[in-house]
Amino acid sequence: MGMDTADTLRRQLTAFAQFATRAMGATALDPLMQEACIRARGGLAMSHAKLLEYLPHSDRLLLRAGVGWKPGVVGQYEVSTDLRTPLGYAFSLFDPVAVEDYRQQSKWQFPALLREHGCVASLNVPLRSDAGVVGVLEVDHIEPKTFSADDVSFLTGLASVVGQSIQLRRALAEAERGLEEKNLLLREMNHRIKNNLSLVSSMLSLEARHSPNDEVQKALRVSVSRINNIALVHDRLQLATVAADEVSAAEHFGSLRTLLGSLMPPGVVLSTDCTGTIQGDQLEAMTLIVNELVTNAAKYGFVGRNEGNVAIGYRVEGVAWHLWVHDDGVGKREDAKESFGHHLITVLVQRLNAELAVRVDGGTKFDMYGGISSNQRPD
Repeated sequence: MGMDTADTLRRQLTAFAQFATRAMGATALDPLMQEACIRARGGLAMSHAKLLEYLPHSDRLLLRAGVGWKPGVVGQYEVSTDLRTPLGYAFSLFDPVAVEDYRQQSKWQFPALLREHGCVASLNVPLRSDAGVVGVLEVDHIEPKTFSADDVSFLTGLASVVGQSIQLRRALAEAERGLEEKNLLLREMNHRIKNNLSLVSSMLSLEARHSPNDEVQKALRVSVSRINNIALVHDRLQLATVAADEVSAAEHFGSLRTLLGSLMPPGVVLSTDCTGTIQGDQLEAMTLIVNELVTNAAKYGFVGRNEGNVAIGYRVEGVAWHLWVHDDGVGKREDAKESFGHHLITVLVQRLNAELAVRVDGGTKFDMYGGISSNQRPD
């Protein structure tokens, strides 16, 4: 495998993992569809991307989200499910359709929309859900393009997550009539999220087995491990947040310690020192932050050591809170700021409207402060 191919796989892996994580907590469908188009275009280095949702009442596909198109296209453009078009074929027969150059073939109709935008190549994949196909995700390019099997797998994975999300949001909209229906679909959503995580993990494991590049294999296996760990944390989150506006920090992080304790190297102890309560709308971000930091400490903090400590702490003082993860290991890795985990933590800290302080002093110490300004933060 050449470096270009490895870089492409790495780019697609990052886009896929970030989108799957984003989809877990997304509540609004339109932004998620738009992000799918952005990830698809970036992951495949294309000029355009669009997502079309099927409208059963008219038997047509509506362009719900897209990037690269002229004003007035998104939200207005509709097309039939004609089998002579790649869009119609992918939707009706559930199969991806790749066209390297519309000008050099006669099998497929050359869509007028692509002509108007100078696009000559496209890849269409169906948006699958448990209820069937709900639309099509398409990427287009202004130059001829050869699509690899990895390209098709990447776009199919994105489309599967979006397809499940569309089905779930439709179901949730219908369930607004009663509390019992809402609780039922919440359980169904959690089941689908676990299925999505399993799908992501399986796809990445398959890529790892078939990749001859050791560096790519290592990156894929790390991602599989992270996703499997997120699945465990997700289960804990669902138990803690059902009908709860506040959660006991001691109980929540104590349960999380039990889940994450199996990750610790022999001789390394994971402990908690938590008091107060966590607001329900902050629980997910805090849990994912702690999960990421504890996982990294377990993997990298005690290399060459046979003992050590990792501590999770949480305190509330008035409207302010302090969350920390401290270890007495060997210190941060030099490439930590370039990692996906670092970027994930940065985004989650911003979501909490908090501040992050990092010290390397007899180990690595991460402290997050929320509800107070920087000049009020304790030393």
